[in-house]
Amino acid sequence: MILLLIPISNFSNIYGQSEFDSETMGLQMPNITMSPISGPPGTEVEIKVTDMPSAPDDLDPRVEFFVYLPFVSAIGSNVPNNCAGESCFALYSFEEVGKNKFAPKTITFTLFSSTNPKPVVEAGWMESVCDLKINGQTIERYGKACIDLDQPVGDYDLKFGWGIELSDNYDIRKTLTFTVIEKEFVPEQRQQDEDEFVIEQFEQGLISESEFKERLAELGYDAEEIRQAQALIGKLDHQEGFQTPLKGPINVQGTDYELTYAISGGVINQVFPDTEAKSLIVEIDSISNGTLAIKLPREVLDAKFGEEDDDFFVVIDGLEVDFDETKTGNERTITVDFPQGAEEIEIIGTFVVPEFGVIVITILIISVFSVIFVSRSKLGFYTKI
Repeated sequence: MILLLIPISNFSNIYGQSEFDSETMGLQMPNITMSPISGPPGTEVEIKVTDMPSAPDDLDPRVEFFVYLPFVSAIGSNVPNNCAGESCFALYSFEEVGKNKFAPKTITFTLFSSTNPKPVVEAGWMESVCDLKINGQTIERYGKACIDLDQPVGDYDLKFGWGIELSDNYDIRKTLTFTVIEKEFVPEQRQQDEDEFVIEQFEQGLISESEFKERLAELGYDAEEIRQAQALIGKLDHQEGFQTPLKGPINVQGTDYELTYAISGGVINQVFPDTEAKSLIVEIDSISNGTLAIKLPREVLDAKFGEEDDDFFVVIDGLEVDFDETKTGNERTITVDFPQGAEEIEIIGTFVVPEFGVIVITILIISVFSVIFVSRSKLGFYTKI
């Protein structure tokens, strides 16, 4: 549990020294190491605390060993924090200190960076590489804040010491400095990533040929390079007999519609509408963390507020998740990440195509009237006999 060691009124004194003298009280310091001691945004940091000496027997029962990490406050108020804006927490709680439970502890986290991998949903929680962990157990989660900003360049003082829970009595005994340096920018790699994403979307049928050419042209491709990209995935007109693996379509059960999709990490079992919830349900078998991209014609599923587009809600096994969306006048394409073991992805809007669409109902009505007509004709024939 995160504990507040410094009240707001004393926040300005966090760098000072109070009258609390832990050394005189017989409280000793453990061995503390940090690796690395410098690096750019996105650097993984590990702090090991070992060989903590036993505490005196007649100690105040509220005493604990705390750690102050300054990285969060440098980002701003858009991320969780404690200790009146500073990321301060008890590494050894007063209960552990009172019982001399000083097992070695390892603190791990990754500095905020716009190039960090996207957070994923695991067991109902949004997990990111920036999450603060002690011995592998998550203490604080940062979700999308992990990828929103780069950790500002500069020196950061990490402070360790003794204090009394929920008071301004503390004694900083050790300070380690981590230096954040400039992040090396590699435009070629980022350019390649964008290229591959556009080519993959076109290969999967998620964007049109004209959009494919337009987006590559915006990335600096000339006509010959665009043609080579098409040839690489077998999309030129003369490449007869060579086709890329088809991703979709899949039928929307109870309707005449088929959807184009692409999925990694699993397979789609079936897609069907829930008219009461105004949603489309995609049942999947997921063997690993994966991604589903599915193109939704507006006559199949849409979300409107009056005449304006409204947001979809996407729910995976009962938990709402974030997603990416692109849209045109005729369709909306949803891209959503799912965790290993996911079984159902529900996309909720304000309209969903009903089961047994107009064509199916029309055929059914015609069939019923045909049966009635034939039955009456036969009855008349037998009556004449």
